[in-house]
Amino acid sequence: MKTAYPFLLLLSIVFVLGCTPSKEEVGSHFLHMHWELLENEVQPKPRHVAKWVISNTGQTPLLPEWSIFFNTIFLSLSPEILSGEVIIKHLSGDFFQLVPSENFPTLQPGESHEIIYASGDFLTKNSHAPHGLYVVFDGDEVGIPLDHSQKPFSIDQQLRSVEGTEIPIPSAGYLFQQNAGLSLLKAHQFSPIIPTPKAYKWGDGVLELDGDISLNPGPFGKSADQFIRLLQGNYQGNIRIVESENAIISLKKADPPLGDEAYLLSVGDHVQIEASTEVGAFYAFQSLISLLPWDFFSREQEKLHFPKIDIQDAPRFAHRGLFLDVARNFQRKEAVLKLLDLMAFYKLNVFHINLANDEGWRIEIPGLPELTEVGSKRGHSKNESDFLWPYYGSGPDWENSSNGTGYYTVSDFKEILEYAQERHIEVIPEIGVPAHSRAAILAMRKRYREKMNVGDEAGALEYLLEDFEDTSTYLSAQNFRGNTICICQESAFRFYEKVVDEILAMYHSAGVPIRTFHTGGDEVPKGVWAGSPVCKSFIEASPEITSVHDLSNYFYKRISKLFIEKGLQTAGWEEIGQMEREESGKQIVRPNPEFAEAGFRVYAWNAVAGWGGEDMAYQLANAGYEVIICNSSNIYFDLAYNLDPDEPGHQWSGYVDLKTAWRMVPLNNFISNDADMYGRPIDPEALAQGKMRLTERGKSNVKGIQGQLWTETVKGQDMMEYYLLPKMLGLVERAWATDPDWTGINDAEKRSAAREEDWNKFANAVGQREIPRLDFLFGGFQTRLPKPGAIIKDGLLHANVETPGLLIRYTRNGTEPEMHSPLYSAPMPVEGKIYLKVFTPSGRSVGMSIIEKNHQY
Repeated sequence: MKTAYPFLLLLSIVFVLGCTPSKEEVGSHFLHMHWELLENEVQPKPRHVAKWVISNTGQTPLLPEWSIFFNTIFLSLSPEILSGEVIIKHLSGDFFQLVPSENFPTLQPGESHEIIYASGDFLTKNSHAPHGLYVVFDGDEVGIPLDHSQKPFSIDQQLRSVEGTEIPIPSAGYLFQQNAGLSLLKAHQFSPIIPTPKAYKWGDGVLELDGDISLNPGPFGKSADQFIRLLQGNYQGNIRIVESENAIISLKKADPPLGDEAYLLSVGDHVQIEASTEVGAFYAFQSLISLLPWDFFSREQEKLHFPKIDIQDAPRFAHRGLFLDVARNFQRKEAVLKLLDLMAFYKLNVFHINLANDEGWRIEIPGLPELTEVGSKRGHSKNESDFLWPYYGSGPDWENSSNGTGYYTVSDFKEILEYAQERHIEVIPEIGVPAHSRAAILAMRKRYREKMNVGDEAGALEYLLEDFEDTSTYLSAQNFRGNTICICQESAFRFYEKVVDEILAMYHSAGVPIRTFHTGGDEVPKGVWAGSPVCKSFIEASPEITSVHDLSNYFYKRISKLFIEKGLQTAGWEEIGQMEREESGKQIVRPNPEFAEAGFRVYAWNAVAGWGGEDMAYQLANAGYEVIICNSSNIYFDLAYNLDPDEPGHQWSGYVDLKTAWRMVPLNNFISNDADMYGRPIDPEALAQGKMRLTERGKSNVKGIQGQLWTETVKGQDMMEYYLLPKMLGLVERAWATDPDWTGINDAEKRSAAREEDWNKFANAVGQREIPRLDFLFGGFQTRLPKPGAIIKDGLLHANVETPGLLIRYTRNGTEPEMHSPLYSAPMPVEGKIYLKVFTPSGRSVGMSIIEKNHQY
């Protein structure tokens, strides 16, 4: 290939057009890529066939002297090229390179070249297609975003692809059947607030307040101040602090005492709150605000309206957590602060934030500037020596990569800590080791080279995280190589202690306590350290270590000792409490007795129905580990809501919607799901066969539950909110409310009937009140709205929605329904096509179903 090509191309363009376009114009307007799916099979083996078309849309010949880079998680590492003169190379993670082979032709203006490839994946989402395309011309290192298009595939195509299987493609008819047991209820027929209180009793009528309102905070001044700040922006009257016993709203210390987070709330002719702590009073105020009409935050209000009611309330679990990964794709500080407001409103009290991973380092560490200089940036580079590659389509220009580039300064992180503390939320930082550490490894590699260049060998070696002579071959779960630190050298422990100490200093400076530090510990690839000369020498010199397999125990002994000295609890994903051992000739994962009584807190995630780990959380709890239930198949919020091809998200552990999260039974995983990810019914009895149940000791070790939002597919704040809401409300309910009665019914048929009745109540609470309120609360959220379900029966169109209270509007004239389109209220005749959309009362709408006599989609 000729490196002079970019210059010749530009010169030719100058001659033809009489002016010189920039390289960006060359890339974006003179080269076009089109992608479409040709075949998609789920059986006998998952496979898809797709086509690229590379077109010269310029006015000069396009020589084969370029590389095209793109991102996708859903492509084999070595896809089969069925036709076309290209090579597709896997570089790292989801990052690929497409290069012309020797026979690739020069494309004349208007000419195209077609490439067809096959991959061992069944594609379920339009968002899973290759994206993030950019081109680099030979002899240049500038990545230029490419003009590209994609032919989307439809639900119809998906239905044809899965014909003969039970895979649940959400056609309008399928959605209708899913919603068939729902009906619109009156307000007093379901819980007054979410999460459902421990006990409540409706009174008669409404307390109406206007003008000046007196509030006696008693001993709970901070909570009262927060309540006033939240309401004052929308209430035209004044809320005045007084000491009078006759105040309209009054608080007092509970006698006898209540639990730390418990409260009593009574709304009659006055509002009375009792609590034993500031946090209990805070949650009482959140409940009081929840009792306001859903549209309170939509505009200024002259009056406050509260239904008369008595509430007795306390949480089920002490740990009610939400995890946010900001390493894969970054979220701005402002988005995090808004999320903390949302968590507090729904009484979640632990914010677990993943600050570092292979694809990004997101927190400033004084003394180690390379971590953010390298690890917080993503863009095009030859070898990631100065910043990371543009994973997840974050683009070639690191300076203009809002999702790929970014980090929290010390000041930012302290602000997050202080904001969370004011809302009674504990912040648990995660810096994952020893795997998921590629960003840190590359940053410390740069530090090493810069120190060596100035003759500072001691400084170069001080925090080194790799053995340069390591020949180990491995690939991580996310397809990274070289992502695991070398734990056989002291520099790895110096590095981790330095990072921990600097983060602890931020907590101390903010005046915020820290009790737990999350070490990750998950997905250490098979084969790490096996080819490391440093590890070989270390093992030979260490009598207590006999092989590479002993290194994990050694590592966590060192880490836990470090944390004990600093007054911290060691936490990590379930893998830090596991070991492999042979049973009946097979390697089986079991709780590791080494740390069972060491105070470790493990986050149990891998309860995918049918994978065999449905009882792992219970094994760990029974063995002595503190456990946080994090079931991927119920409360991993990065999993797509369903199999609609336009619904973004992952699929590896199934699909998670509001009901999936709501129906989780934390202490009985075996009845938490009705079907596996392929739509096959689950028999709870068969699933539990041979599995471990929780002992009384084990139950005491389950400290709570936590929902997770990993962000490989989440780009920006709007997408974060869409992925979380409304399904996060299912987590909220399970974390706070007691187990509903149906969880104790042994007969599967009777349990299902009772559950569906309970689900109808919860779905009404969400549809009539929570989703409409979320349009305005804290400035409004991008809550996901469902498509309507619809069928034609006896010549009439029947429609429904998964959260009754949302509105279905329709048109018959071929246009999309709008806020003022007719409202569906009863079955109606079908003539031609009918377009249906779901709306909130304020007029927000997303998604559409189309119905005609012989078709629905």
